[in-house]
Amino acid sequence: MELDLPEHGKSSPLPPYRGVLAVDMENFSRTSARNQQVIGALIPDVLEKALTRSDLEQVWKEKRFARHGGDGYVFGTEPEYLPFLISPFLENLQKELEEIQPILANLDRELRMRLRVSVDVGPLPDLGDSNPVSAMGEAMISTHRLLDSAPVRDELKRTDPDTTLVAVIVSRRVYEDVVLGGFTPVRPARWRQVNATVGNKDFRAEGYLFVPTPSWSSKAQEIAEVQDETGSGSATPEDGSGDTSSVPIRARAHTANSVGANYRGQVVQGGTIHGGVNFGVTSDDR
Repeated sequence: MELDLPEHGKSSPLPPYRGVLAVDMENFSRTSARNQQVIGALIPDVLEKALTRSDLEQVWKEKRFARHGGDGYVFGTEPEYLPFLISPFLENLQKELEEIQPILANLDRELRMRLRVSVDVGPLPDLGDSNPVSAMGEAMISTHRLLDSAPVRDELKRTDPDTTLVAVIVSRRVYEDVVLGGFTPVRPARWRQVNATVGNKDFRAEGYLFVPTPSWSSKAQEIAEVQDETGSGSATPEDGSGDTSSVPIRARAHTANSVGANYRGQVVQGGTIHGGVNFGVTSDDR
């Protein structure tokens, strides 16, 4: 292959901007070799069906530099589709995973297909699938680093494996352009800012988390209840970020009770609530 090296001191053309979406399955290496083959075949099928369900068949047909890694998949697309890759695609990806769960349960009652998703955008060479330079650039690297970062991994760990099947992290650029820009109905209140880091890589970036179907695992609930009852420990996430926005309200609030008697001899219990009180999620949170 003949390399077209840029001349020193001269500018070169900026590659076209491409949106990049990548997915990776949780705990893929812990499944049997036979089930890995099933999962590997299902991942692109699930993506295609979720895109079709979202009226984005064109995105799948015209996807750029698509790569299947066995437990994951990545492809590029025109930036104009980014709002639709957030909504309705992410909600429909959750629905598709819910629908195939009975099939996976027939293979193994413990088998789950839970996906981490990352989205970024930036200039990437788009020279055709056969060209090794195609898709090489910061946006591709960032997409994979976000996908492997601790916050999005932890988000699946602290949620119920039968309820939350998708956890998403997007770059600051995508968040600002698409979410804050108002091009998607998923409002900023549904997103959480995180410091995306990868332990064995020199990577640190500002990311934004979104979970289409949020939940709490029984383990996370038990920890919250113990902290609530004993008052020991702080309701700080395992990643040590100090961000308590994902900690259950009852773990952040506590009640101080006192018991006494009134002038009639009746027993009276009083309480003072310290912290926030939440009675549910309103429609405005979307």
